[in-house]
Amino acid sequence: MTDFQVRRSWAMTAYPTVQKGIGSFKAILMVLTLGLGLHALAPAPAEAKAEKPAEGPTEADLRLDLSGIGLPVLQDGRVMNYVFVRVRINFNPGIPRPEIEAREPLVREGMVKAAYRSPLNSGTDLMALDPKKLEAQTLGAARAVYGAARVRSVEVRDQKPQKRLYSAPATGTQPRQPIRP
Repeated sequence: MTDFQVRRSWAMTAYPTVQKGIGSFKAILMVLTLGLGLHALAPAPAEAKAEKPAEGPTEADLRLDLSGIGLPVLQDGRVMNYVFVRVRINFNPGIPRPEIEAREPLVREGMVKAAYRSPLNSGTDLMALDPKKLEAQTLGAARAVYGAARVRSVEVRDQKPQKRLYSAPATGTQPRQPIRP
């Protein structure tokens, strides 16, 4: 006998499950299944029974996070840049979550339309919107869609400009001369 055949025959006798083949595998599988089945039928601990599910909607159900809304930065009636904002709208209890999600596109549309009607940027900053103006217009758009009594507050979470732009120099200053090699 070769060395390989000796090792193989020893392995076959040392591990009887290998010799018996699929039959012993089925037996092991049945024992595991029976053990899991009995565990599932065991009574639940007393602490788990004492806990009641929360009554009413949770705090997460009463808010709507809007992100990726591109609002224009206007200067002299022209769009100079876009700022992408993240806004959270907090609701009063009594509004179901499916209704909140169903009317989300209307709030987005109202925010964009209001931003084009009256500029939200402050002064000469072309990379940010005025947070107070943005909150007021978002609150107005949300209350128009959901109703004034249902919307509690609005939070501006983040603002990111599309382009890095800086305002033009004030009038009266000398323009820079181009560099020529």
